[in-house]
Amino acid sequence: MPILTVDQVGHYFGPLLLFRDLSVSLSGGETLAVTGANGAGKSTLLRILAGVLTPRSGTVTLMVEGTAVPDSEHPLRTGLVAPAVGVYEDLTARENLRFLAWARRLPGADSRIDTVLDRVGLTGRADDRVATYSSGMQQRVKYAAALLADPVLLLLDEPVANLDAAGRDMVDALVRDWRAQDRLLVVATNRPGEADRHDRRLRIEDHR
Repeated sequence: MPILTVDQVGHYFGPLLLFRDLSVSLSGGETLAVTGANGAGKSTLLRILAGVLTPRSGTVTLMVEGTAVPDSEHPLRTGLVAPAVGVYEDLTARENLRFLAWARRLPGADSRIDTVLDRVGLTGRADDRVATYSSGMQQRVKYAAALLADPVLLLLDEPVANLDAAGRDMVDALVRDWRAQDRLLVVATNRPGEADRHDRRLRIEDHR
């Protein structure tokens, strides 16, 4: 069972303090909602949890099968869906995923690509250029990219942004599956009621 431990983490940009002394621990099957006003630091915290940004203080440790994941491998064991995560609009969804698989040196890429495209409901449009997609379909490509490496930790920044009812149902099903598979899920949201659906809540403004 994976475990995510955040110990006394703090971060700032110049004189702007986002958060400090932030500690939380999650075990497989648990979900955490991160809340706060726009600009409070939710997205920054998720980037730190994803291992793509080093905090100014404190540590983030991801344990898998009783062993700490090295910092260099941490981003490879996580999936991040966020507005700042882009896709190449001149490529098809399948080509985007093939490029990502090549960059991450993922084995068995073609089979895995088919699996995640089906999981996010894009099989029928997989070979169309992303530029022809609606904003909701582009969001689905981001989900496919996040799931490609079969991560143990999934980080969702405003998870239902740009999604229609069917897309929101897809996210709900994904959350249920993640819990059932004893994986880790962190969601950043300021949507009323969204945080209440998760096991734990962390309010950024409580750590200043």
